[in-house]
Amino acid sequence: MAIASPALATPRREDLGELIVLHLYGTYREMGRQHVELLGPLAREIYDLQRADWSRLISSLGLLGRMFNATLPPFWESVWSGLEGSGMYEEIAGMGEGLGISGAEAFRGVMGVLGSGTTTLVATRSATADGGAIVAKNSDWTDMYGVRRPVVAHYKPTNGDLPHVMATWPLLNCPVMGVNSTGFAIGINFFMADQVLGVGPTQWPWRRALQKATSVREGIRIFRQARNRGISGFFSMADAAGDIALLEVAPLRMAVARPRDDWFAQANHARTKKMVPHDRGGSPNSYRRRAAMESAVRPHLGRITPDVAAQILRDRSNTPYVNDPAVGSVFSLNSTVVHAATRTLWHSTAKQPQAPYGEMVPFTAGDAPATVAPIAADAGFGGEEFRHLASLVAELRHSVRLFDSGDREEAGALLDRLAEQNDPALQPHRLAWARARIRIALRRWDEAENLLAPLDVDETGFDIRAQVIIARAWVADLTGRRNQALDLYRRALAYLDAYPQYNHAFTVAPMRGWIGAGLNAPQSSHDLPETPHLLNVP
Repeated sequence: MAIASPALATPRREDLGELIVLHLYGTYREMGRQHVELLGPLAREIYDLQRADWSRLISSLGLLGRMFNATLPPFWESVWSGLEGSGMYEEIAGMGEGLGISGAEAFRGVMGVLGSGTTTLVATRSATADGGAIVAKNSDWTDMYGVRRPVVAHYKPTNGDLPHVMATWPLLNCPVMGVNSTGFAIGINFFMADQVLGVGPTQWPWRRALQKATSVREGIRIFRQARNRGISGFFSMADAAGDIALLEVAPLRMAVARPRDDWFAQANHARTKKMVPHDRGGSPNSYRRRAAMESAVRPHLGRITPDVAAQILRDRSNTPYVNDPAVGSVFSLNSTVVHAATRTLWHSTAKQPQAPYGEMVPFTAGDAPATVAPIAADAGFGGEEFRHLASLVAELRHSVRLFDSGDREEAGALLDRLAEQNDPALQPHRLAWARARIRIALRRWDEAENLLAPLDVDETGFDIRAQVIIARAWVADLTGRRNQALDLYRRALAYLDAYPQYNHAFTVAPMRGWIGAGLNAPQSSHDLPETPHLLNVP
């Protein structure tokens, strides 16, 4: 497609608050190199952090991981690169050129971050004010203690693909949320399926759909034609004619969910009969966020506009606590609204942990400049209450960083000070569990038990209570109370069995392993596992 103006064909960067905007032009390899060059030193910093995460992931997979790492990235970036179709590996090779590394090494740094939460609304026809399709999405990914920033990338390919705009972050060349010049929109929610990443000749239909599709029907066809879809995900789609759909996708299988009503909410667990058996991501967090989004949407049905959609993204009415699962999550890195008919994507200019509440600026896919207005920031944004909440999140994050770096005494002291303040904005059960977890790591058994016992009640919620029962079993085992420990292990297993919908591979599955080990032998014969802090901060 021809570029209307020489200015639009010039790669360039803009900074709007905390948001980085990249204008890319040329082949996908050229645009990959431009991406890195325009980011400057930030690209190398992000690469180094994500490459380290990739190494940790590969190490955790043992021999299989080492074989995967040695063979597949070089295959994808050489033999398969020109055959895949979407330019995915060519663009990564261009990033590698900008970084001064091979395409295979660039792949390892680009893909060094997988998995988090996202809360999405898709609405159309009777649910919206003008009958057009609107998508609103809070995409939850850690900013790595302030390093990772949100990015909006304008792609203007010279190979005949449609111009498109995508919300993403540094070194990611797939759309967290995107819209093309025909008004087709697509976004991803992470899906912890039984197979997350494809092997062999992978394809990337979510990129290809954004490059080629003019309708939801065409987008679905592109996904169906792909034999190996690269990665698992829940893909929300909308188009300028008002059609919407949800695709539940694993690399080798998929299901299409068409809503009975003119809207749906989605978090990070499967809903179709075909894909539920392959879901390994069921968690209380996901169920709570989807229910919270549905509750936030219902009062606005029939009058949803982009401004109303942004208001919904800021909703925290399901919880009074800043560190509890909600639609307006402190985890949100990319907060976006899309209006398909006008080809417009709005993105917040604010950073985590307050991204949903900042001003949202518009970007239009294609050659025409945006003719729509920004969406105003939340009325309280920048005020004293928001500053206080951001300070609390910063202190919780600092405690996690201290713990992870080995300074557990100071991490515990920080959390103790927060507990003494009794701030009504902090979830007390999460705070108490995090403090008990530190006592266990420091082997202060009496202090740990004093914190754990009051949490062993239904009011704490599944994720905390399950950890608490197991931790109480460990403390009993390590203080010579084997029979009590066995009773607690059995109770923990029964508790997990009572909630079969919660099966998350990284949180629930390990607990079953801990219980089995404890039942088979005293905890004194095992190393204490590293339990999650559950503070619900990025």
